[in-house]
Amino acid sequence: METEALIAEVKGRPELAAQIYAASLVAIEVDTPAEKAYLEKLSSGLGLTPEVTRRMEQIVGLAPA
Repeated sequence: METEALIAEVKGRPELAAQIYAASLVAIEVDTPAEKAYLEKLSSGLGLTPEVTRRMEQIVGLAPA
């Protein structure tokens, strides 16, 4: 599914938005600029705040606590 279509399907459903972002975090190894850009586009499109995304990244071990 294209990122834009996924974002459109999740609009207005914050719990699902958080689940989609979390699934993306664990599904990919975030080690390239393209993967980082994808996560930034996804989090922005889903309406997730930087605080929420940072906390989720901490939980899965991608950001320092």
